[in-house]
Amino acid sequence: MIILLTGMPGSGKGEIARAFKRAGVPVVSMGDTVREEADKRGIPKTPEGLKALSIELRKEMGEDAIARLAIPKVRKLLEKRSVVVVEGIRSPAEVEAFRRAFPREKVLIVAVHSPPHQRFERLRRRKRSDDPRTWEEFVDRDKKELGFGIGEVIALADYMIVNDGHLEDYRLRIRELISKLLPE
Repeated sequence: MIILLTGMPGSGKGEIARAFKRAGVPVVSMGDTVREEADKRGIPKTPEGLKALSIELRKEMGEDAIARLAIPKVRKLLEKRSVVVVEGIRSPAEVEAFRRAFPREKVLIVAVHSPPHQRFERLRRRKRSDDPRTWEEFVDRDKKELGFGIGEVIALADYMIVNDGHLEDYRLRIRELISKLLPE
């Protein structure tokens, strides 16, 4: 089974990914895939650099470019594992790439939703090189993500978790989801 995690930046995908890792499930990050490509091309891992690279990759390889770069990693993990999580799905084309590469019924989408102001504050605290530093950068990044089609992917989710309160409440929801998806 392949679990595709989606959600707007700062919504809480990383917390879900960490919980799956603690449960022994490997995680492939779409964002890390882009950052690795930035390293290969000598592109700075700034918001501007990664945004430009994401757009360039999609021009070069198609709308499913990041998924196509991640699929070999997923295949390799599936040689030894029965479940892999892919964090950071952003477009319907990426979902379709995974559904073409693997049995359709084995690909699930999990979406996480969080209010914008909470997401912005989380991103400011996280301080990753590509995180927005101002509200304007945050809004610009959201527009970019929505332009990729992330809203449609969220709408197609098999499971939805809302992350709008205390961290412990969110972690409880995540544990409940993992127990549904990994009954063993």
